[in-house]
Amino acid sequence: MVLTSLSPDGSAVIIMARGNFSLGAGGLINLLLALTVVTLGLAGLLAWQGFWPVLLIAVIQLVLVIWILIRAWKRAWVSEVIIAGPEWVEVIWQRHKRKRQSQLEAAWAVVELQPPEVAWYGPKVVLRSRRKSIELGRFLTTDEKKQLADHVRRAIRKHSAFQGAINV
Repeated sequence: MVLTSLSPDGSAVIIMARGNFSLGAGGLINLLLALTVVTLGLAGLLAWQGFWPVLLIAVIQLVLVIWILIRAWKRAWVSEVIIAGPEWVEVIWQRHKRKRQSQLEAAWAVVELQPPEVAWYGPKVVLRSRRKSIELGRFLTTDEKKQLADHVRRAIRKHSAFQGAINV
């Protein structure tokens, strides 16, 4: 999800990118409990009838599905805030309580949408200024990455010396 707004004084554009997972912690726990009860209940019934390998396969499958859902849920808590002002483009990356910040000169800022290294991966959104570069929106879908690149290009266009001339 990519959202755009102006700073209170109107001098900077604020772009926020967040993962898109609509399930809260309580919903995730309820889903995992329901999945566990149904899966182990059916597998236990089959194991009781002598098909004990089904129980082993069900436990392995359950562990794998729980691991995947928890990873997806954690990605929903990642956010990036890009503040494009007249002097600096500031990128704030946050996951839970961890926070990283980077500043790039707005006059030299360029946004690139680079092709993926592996065919089925999405493109990379890279913000460069002089020799410093930052990859933006790693956690976004392909369409959201393109949308983020467009928003950042528009935000830095009036402050950048390139004025949108480079659109890779």
